[in-house]
Amino acid sequence: MTGSTTLTDVSKNKFGRKIKFVTDKFKREVIFRDVEHAYAQSKLGFNKSAVILAGSVVEELLRLYLSSKNIIPKKNSFECYIDTCEENGLLKSVIHKLSDSIRYFRNLVHLEKETEEKHSISKSAAMWAVASIFMIVNDF
Repeated sequence: MTGSTTLTDVSKNKFGRKIKFVTDKFKREVIFRDVEHAYAQSKLGFNKSAVILAGSVVEELLRLYLSSKNIIPKKNSFECYIDTCEENGLLKSVIHKLSDSIRYFRNLVHLEKETEEKHSISKSAAMWAVASIFMIVNDF
């Protein structure tokens, strides 16, 4: 995330300000690294990798966001983080649906679900998943 990217047009500084609730320096570095890697993977056509990384970043950001608000979800799962954010009015409805869609796409990467080409992750889905990180972060 050096400077801006053409996919997201979001600077590292702006992204960093939006996730100020991530106070652990190492955790912030990991998030920045994984966002950058997800972007690079999507540009190179490694679609599954990009979706997995994007999903894991969103999941961790939601977990940390809830923690910063001292809100404890019923379970530690991506789905519960999304539901807890919605139940507490922390995300707009459209962002809730976007988060849920990322979870759905991330779950498609399981080999058992990839039974034919139409079930494979497309380049556009991978780029969408990466761009979704920034859309969700803008709602924090």
